[in-house]
Amino acid sequence: MYRVLVVDDEEMITDSLAVMLEETEEFELDVYKAYSGTEAFRLLNEYQFDIVISDICMPGTTGIELAKGIRQKWPLCRVIFQTGYDEFQYARQAIQQKVAHYILKSEGDEVLLEAIGECIRSIEKDMDVRDTLLKAREETRLYKAMLRRNLVRSLLLEQKRPDGRNWTADRLDTVLRVDRPVMLLAGKATQKLTDETALAIDMAIREKISYAVKSETVWTDEHVMIWALQPADTENLQHAQAVVKGMAEGIRRVIGQTLNVSVTFVFHEKQIPWDQALHPFEKLKAIAQTRLKAGSQIAMAGVEYFEEEPEENDADPEKTFVSRLMMYITEHLDGDLSLCALSEKLHLNPSYLSRRFKELTGRTLTEVILKQRMETACGLLKNTSYRISEIAPMVGYETSANFSKVFKKVMKVTPREYRDGEGTLH
Repeated sequence: MYRVLVVDDEEMITDSLAVMLEETEEFELDVYKAYSGTEAFRLLNEYQFDIVISDICMPGTTGIELAKGIRQKWPLCRVIFQTGYDEFQYARQAIQQKVAHYILKSEGDEVLLEAIGECIRSIEKDMDVRDTLLKAREETRLYKAMLRRNLVRSLLLEQKRPDGRNWTADRLDTVLRVDRPVMLLAGKATQKLTDETALAIDMAIREKISYAVKSETVWTDEHVMIWALQPADTENLQHAQAVVKGMAEGIRRVIGQTLNVSVTFVFHEKQIPWDQALHPFEKLKAIAQTRLKAGSQIAMAGVEYFEEEPEENDADPEKTFVSRLMMYITEHLDGDLSLCALSEKLHLNPSYLSRRFKELTGRTLTEVILKQRMETACGLLKNTSYRISEIAPMVGYETSANFSKVFKKVMKVTPREYRDGEGTLH
């Protein structure tokens, strides 16, 4: 599944384009919308997107400014410009920002889908770790990497040297800083890890996150690897966390294709001081060894996902997530119920959450959320005196016009007609 962001200040264009992309059978796309460059930047700071489709001429933050920001924060993201203007200056600026495609809105959906297909093929090519594996085989510094791993592990688990003095940065050959806290990431493989395969996986991850996250492999057994991580920019922890979570599905896919190894990750994203890392490290290791299913469809789960599961469900930690998800949806109809937001709350990667929910319930998340919103809206219309403009935000709609449009489409009557006794809940 590839995450796509559609950006246009004309709401009708944004909505229709998003619907077209959601309904296409050619690609598996997770589509999000932004009605301004500013809104797009907010989403880009929280989530990783594979492709951004943007208008160029927008008030406030222009498409060119958006592309420049994307190139700085998410260099692997592809940008497609759609514009109504066939002018050389826009094309030239697009080239300067390394935009993947520059197409006219008048060219139609087929041209856009073709551009998306080219972007996806380019992403898959860039994520190919065949070259990484070759580099790993030719790696002459394997011993140094192993030594560094052991040194960082000692720092994490044995906060003091035998002589009682703390480790210092100049004594540790690593990109990590000993005066800054760390995050922890564990990955469990389906088969035994050789030094060569573990190094290839480590190098692949470094290659994809190093622009935002510094990392060191600190522990490896036959099936489990654990990394210590720090933001490259200490002022933007949220971005670093998003980069780690965003890389999981792509890394999992290409490692499976090139190394024939399936890896499932669990992430302890809260920062921990080095001298307090022993307990979190041991807990993460235990989760990876005993509760992670290497062959699971989960690409990445937060450590909280396992902490919130009852102990009796250790054998199958997927058993209760549907009821937890339904409870959250019911209690937060007025909030953000996007796939990304829900995956954050349940500490699961979005594509797994969406796919597994449908497998277990026979319904999509979109269908369930819409049904719950309509049921709640009907109850409020029949049993309260709230105005329609007050009910709209209570069930997750920013405007009463948007709420009324969706309500009529589902219920075949307007909210006012329903309140007056016309129509029933299906």
